[in-house]
Amino acid sequence: MFTKNFEEINKDMFQECGGKAAHLGELTSLKLNVPRGFCVVDKAYSHHLKTNNLENQIATIAKSINFEDFQDMEEKTSRIRSLIGQALMPKEIEKEIIATYECLSKEISAPFVAIRSSVAVKDSDISSFPGMMDTYHYIRGAKEVVENVKNCWASVWSGRASFSRYNKKIDYKKAVIAPTIQLMINSEIAGVAFTVNPVSGRGDEIVIESNWGLGESVVSGKCLCDFYVAGKKQHSVKEEKIARKEQKFIQAEGGGGEWVEVEPDKVNEPTLTEARIAEICRTACMIEDHYGYPQDIEWAYEKGDLYILQARRARVAGE
Repeated sequence: MFTKNFEEINKDMFQECGGKAAHLGELTSLKLNVPRGFCVVDKAYSHHLKTNNLENQIATIAKSINFEDFQDMEEKTSRIRSLIGQALMPKEIEKEIIATYECLSKEISAPFVAIRSSVAVKDSDISSFPGMMDTYHYIRGAKEVVENVKNCWASVWSGRASFSRYNKKIDYKKAVIAPTIQLMINSEIAGVAFTVNPVSGRGDEIVIESNWGLGESVVSGKCLCDFYVAGKKQHSVKEEKIARKEQKFIQAEGGGGEWVEVEPDKVNEPTLTEARIAEICRTACMIEDHYGYPQDIEWAYEKGDLYILQARRARVAGE
């Protein structure tokens, strides 16, 4: 079995499913509004490498990488990515991914999905490498899903991920990669919420950042976003900074995502009402209470409904 639906996954399964999928499964079990999805478990990646006789080829190239020479590192990690991406996916994995994808939506036979890298490190408690591996938005159709699962596998060997492992003295063979395939939320507003102030470390505050469109505009750091600080008990706003939001990331016509200009009447308009701030705060506190430690949460609003897209342990400045 090479795939698992979120309903079959819990937070303790990160060595099999990576941290992102493990937490999405846990959030689903809490009956939160998590978009439906599934995970291609780590053993599928291992099977892909073994079936295509890639293990020795990768080992030879990996051994020769000079991480002190940027050009050498980029050229050799690119070669490894090409080996993984150009190899044919084993039919037994492909068939299972396609069958699970086609059952993902009850309304649409070929829905738009996001494909994200869910990672961990074997024999350790490391269950994330934020921003290290690739994400693909608005992927549609079985063929495209299969191709982008391979792209996710290949991103284990992105230059930034490879250099991070080298710096942390992590053997590449211990990398867990388990792509998640999740229904896309075509959000009008999206953002992040921290159940601890990531700058001051105050545990009685919730910090929210938001923008129009998809959450890419917030997590990428490419544009200014609205900023709110709310009290954790009352959920009332203590501080707000409404940014001049000139760009947003949205679905492109026919699929994919694109950056566009924000409508003139929304450039200076607050993205969140007090009621929505309170709703985000209540949900964030519920997630923190369940885990027992501060959370970094990605959320989105589509047609008035709040969706939880991801949650992980929050980091505070200086940690």
